[in-house]
Amino acid sequence: MIHDYPNLKVDVLKLGHHGSRTSTAPEFVAAIDPQFGIVSSGRNNRYGHPHEEVLENLVNQTVLRTDQQGMIQFIWSEKQQTFLIKTLLDYPID
Repeated sequence: MIHDYPNLKVDVLKLGHHGSRTSTAPEFVAAIDPQFGIVSSGRNNRYGHPHEEVLENLVNQTVLRTDQQGMIQFIWSEKQQTFLIKTLLDYPID
């Protein structure tokens, strides 16, 4: 994808396969430079998703996790020209 779209930039990246070790390459994250990273995984899952090394690839992004925040909703505010973020669970967003 980076080869076909070398100037691709995104606001929100949904990480692959629940944040497993091989789901999201650090080179890909660096190339697209998202503002937010979303991890969809179950709380206390037996696979340990998301894996710490994947989260380490997102040090420059705000990470939202369904295992911590529940449902995550992004709403574009035309007036403010930014995202409004709502989560189901009351867990702070860094």
